Amino acid sequence: MRKSGSGEKIFGKEGASKDRVVRVFVSSTFKDMIEDRNELMVGVWPALRKVCRGRAVEFVEVDLRWGVTEEQSQRKETLRHCLAEIKRCRPYFIGLLGERYGWTPGPEAFPPALLDEEVWLKNEVAKHSVTELEILHGVLNDPEMAGRAFFYFRDPQYAASKGGDYLPEDTARPTRQDTLKEKVRAVCQTKSIPLRENYADPRALAALVLKDLSDAIDVEFPPDQVPDVWSREDRDHEAYARSRRTDFYVGREAYFERLDTFARDGADGCGLTVLGASGGGKSALLANWVARWRQAHPNDFVFQHYIGSSAMSAGHLALMRRLMVAIIRWCGADDPSGSHGMEEEERKIPAQAEEIIKVFPEYLGRLVAHARRKGVGAVLVLDALNQIEDRDRGRLLAWLSHRLPGELRLIVSTLPGDTFDALQPRGWPALTVEPLTPDERVELIARYLKHFAQGLSDDRARRIAGVAAASNPLYIKTLLDDLRATGDHQKLDQQIADYLQAADIPGLLGKILARFERDYERDHPGLVRESLSLLWAARRGLTEPELLQALGSTPQSEIPNPKSKIKNQKSNPAPLPAALWSPVRCALEDGLVDRDGVLAFAHEHLRAAVERRYVPEVGTARALRLRLADDFAGRPVDARQADELPWLLRQAESRDRLRACLLDIDRFLLMHKREDNELLGYWVWLKEERAMGQPYVRAFEQWAGGKGETTAISYAANQLAHFLAFRAALHAEAEPLMRRALKIDEQSYGENHPSVARGLSNLAGLLQATSRLAEAEPLMRRALEIDEQSYGENHPSVAIRLNNLAGLLQATSRLAEAEPLFRRALTINAQNYGENHPNVAINLNNLAALFKDINRLAEAELLMRRVLKIDEQNFGEKHPSVAIDLNNLAMLLLDTSRFEEADTLMRRALTIDEQSYGMHHPEVARDLNNLTHLLQATNRFAEADPLMRRALKISEQCYEENNPTVAIRLSNLAQLLYNTDRFDEAEPLFRRALMIDEQSFAENNPSIATDLNNLGTLLHATNRFDEAEPLMRRALMIDEQNYRENHPSVARDLNNLAQLLKATNRLAEAEPLMRRMVEIFLYFTRATGHQHPHLQVALTNYANLLDAMGKPEDEILGTLADLAARDGLALGGAGG
Repeated sequence: MRKSGSGEKIFGKEGASKDRVVRVFVSSTFKDMIEDRNELMVGVWPALRKVCRGRAVEFVEVDLRWGVTEEQSQRKETLRHCLAEIKRCRPYFIGLLGERYGWTPGPEAFPPALLDEEVWLKNEVAKHSVTELEILHGVLNDPEMAGRAFFYFRDPQYAASKGGDYLPEDTARPTRQDTLKEKVRAVCQTKSIPLRENYADPRALAALVLKDLSDAIDVEFPPDQVPDVWSREDRDHEAYARSRRTDFYVGREAYFERLDTFARDGADGCGLTVLGASGGGKSALLANWVARWRQAHPNDFVFQHYIGSSAMSAGHLALMRRLMVAIIRWCGADDPSGSHGMEEEERKIPAQAEEIIKVFPEYLGRLVAHARRKGVGAVLVLDALNQIEDRDRGRLLAWLSHRLPGELRLIVSTLPGDTFDALQPRGWPALTVEPLTPDERVELIARYLKHFAQGLSDDRARRIAGVAAASNPLYIKTLLDDLRATGDHQKLDQQIADYLQAADIPGLLGKILARFERDYERDHPGLVRESLSLLWAARRGLTEPELLQALGSTPQSEIPNPKSKIKNQKSNPAPLPAALWSPVRCALEDGLVDRDGVLAFAHEHLRAAVERRYVPEVGTARALRLRLADDFAGRPVDARQADELPWLLRQAESRDRLRACLLDIDRFLLMHKREDNELLGYWVWLKEERAMGQPYVRAFEQWAGGKGETTAISYAANQLAHFLAFRAALHAEAEPLMRRALKIDEQSYGENHPSVARGLSNLAGLLQATSRLAEAEPLMRRALEIDEQSYGENHPSVAIRLNNLAGLLQATSRLAEAEPLFRRALTINAQNYGENHPNVAINLNNLAALFKDINRLAEAELLMRRVLKIDEQNFGEKHPSVAIDLNNLAMLLLDTSRFEEADTLMRRALTIDEQSYGMHHPEVARDLNNLTHLLQATNRFAEADPLMRRALKISEQCYEENNPTVAIRLSNLAQLLYNTDRFDEAEPLFRRALMIDEQSFAENNPSIATDLNNLGTLLHATNRFDEAEPLMRRALMIDEQNYRENHPSVARDLNNLAQLLKATNRLAEAEPLMRRMVEIFLYFTRATGHQHPHLQVALTNYANLLDAMGKPEDEILGTLADLAARDGLALGGAGG
């Protein structure tokens, strides 16, 4: 297997240079071929487009004579546009010839600029029809087109039967047409180019074209060799880099030397930040340096990622997954097991944000280890970090390690903004791409124009170079591109002066857009505004068929502008003729980037210019997006539609349509697979994340009806149930879906299949979340048994099952049983991943939480500090995972009265989460909540109050007002008010929390018991005993139903109720409750070998009750001693 110097090479698969686009140019005469072209437009092109999309290929037909008038097809600029389109379509070309020779353009159609660009035309001026010139340019002058060029001659009898415009124009034309056909026959025979002669009619043509192009597509893009999404991404990034590697690039050697030095020597684990103005040449520098470094170091791993170069490139999670795949493939290239092993590894890459971030450091470590073994380097280049999507805190870069392992080198570029601010505290060295000097500007002008065999006088070049804006290469290139297209020698100085009035790139582009409007809107007024506005409005951009469809579906009277609204679209509108759009597309040149057929703005300057000129108001933007949403909604559900449509509806604030869009199950599955955080985010924006459960269940039942109980139904039910249960906490709606999926899997795979184990584990997790612990336990044990049988006892999947079961045992106070399971899971993961892996940190954290629960605080602290160290090494000191560790350790320090250190850790955690998530995130609310507990413990109630209220406000903003998380915040604030004797303020908050939880959970949920206890305690404190007692008794009943009889929560309930009975002088009723409470804590102490932290308080409360009952001191001590003895304990030695 051949090795590559690039870490992105797809071993054994298609390379990165092959664009997955089929662009077919259709050449024919005008009047006599209208029916033939219509037959292709209606039947053939849609069929081929469907075939191509199934292979991740974009199909685009270019027929510049379809949908236009003959007059429009015979303008002097037509030839230039035709030849440009043929070049873009190579190598696909279709020639249709009948009996007419067609229009011959006059000398005015051959301007000097065209003759300079297409030298072969100089001897052909005004000699041939435009159809013959197309055939000459497309095929006859380039016989390498064999295999993907096709000619079709129609039976002359068809023209004879039609008469009129189907017959030759005059007596001279048949000879010229016959001569052209003979030329075509000769080349086709010599070069084996397919020629179909004497097809009978348009339908016969359609069948031939469909067969020929289908066969050609099968050869170039075989159905069994569809590249995966990561291969396509690699190609997109390499194509973008190639577009920046030009012979007119002006770069300083010092920049290359600085990058070489960093790649060779590093900077003590730091990355290198490349800075400079937008359009100033950062991307070009990095693209050219990557090519240079690869050539010098062909065996190095070199990963390049240009944000904005592809539809997926701007997501930080997709970036990480792409890099992980590249690492697997590069490391796996030396693995004898080959591609099968790599594919299996790739399937194990997680899809959820939290999991991706956790495992990412592991892959970087693997890369470094493999590069070290091979004795080569590993370089990562991430361009334009500032363009990362503002989703899941990607721009804050918490996912990107502050310090890099080993010999790994990371080079990033960015502009001022969130990402730059996030990089600043890291202290990374920087390389600044300076503005061009006047001499460099003149050099760039000369090089760029020389590339097109053109030039400017030194005076004119220096006049352009002399303006401040020309220090940016993009300004110069933009000006020269338009000057090349429109320059009139006699008015050149006037044109240059007009351009140079623009103080910046958007201003220059505004002038160019105004020129486009004058030049290209003769046949379709508003075309420039309309087409560029639609591209601006789309999320990722638009394919040409999508754009032409949208342009065709909006009559000129309905084109959105700042002062009008879009009307309802016509039914089944025809797309805009390509001939009208083609001149605009050609004029834009490098202003648009083509990402596998999806057109988007190549840089933010053009986007800004379009927004400034055409989309100045929110209403205009909304109308444009609704226009696109209408078009996307009318097409079959696929990955592209599932990406664009909900985003468009959200941006347009179309609530009802967005809701219906999200409830489509086929679309849901695509969105959930890509990223469920975005999916949930749409529901949060709708403020229906707590109400979406039943609509989803109804939608699923309707979707699944009549499909049978297949594995496809099982898959969909599992995906929906997982989303509802574990992302949205809608357990009641998720449970029947999970049970249905489990039943199907058991019937399909057998009862001992790993898929069944996953289903059992998911269902058990749901049951545990809804406090049905007794039901959950046998499912967890069965899932563990299946995975042990399927994978062996030391597989990571077994560790997951052990962790889940241990957590359930911990929740039911069977702590002695839980500990060995936690330890076994820890051992498995340490063996599989190493001692310092994030998964090991999770296991250690679980074990530490267990130790904390059983009062083994010293052991818990050691583990928590180890967890913190592991996560700081893997993620950096400012990662959200580190914030979790800090909070856990701080809460333990709080419990052991080490307030000063706890305060420091809590505030550090709060700072990390504020920087990672922003100021209004649920994690920030959690941090504030923890900090207020510490402030209350140190009697700083005045400081705690505003923080607690801020936590509540954040939760109310992030969730619906009746979300259980809001109930927790309300209870905490109410507790603070209770602790400061503000009972009147606390009571309505306690009641509101209870109402929320009763609406959210089943009536026996432990959260409701906690709310009842809180409210009952307040009523007790305000002497409303009759109201308090039934609440406390109901709380006790709920916890007894949910937990085992010796659970600490039951002891809490017994204590509260006994204290109320004592206050109402019902001491005899209180005594057995209080005694049972003490027995629970004594049982805990015996079972764990460590004293429960509440045991001493319980003993004191019981002793006080016995004293109130008139018991003498020696009898009280004897009673307590007897209770302890039953559990094999002595009061003096109960501690641990």
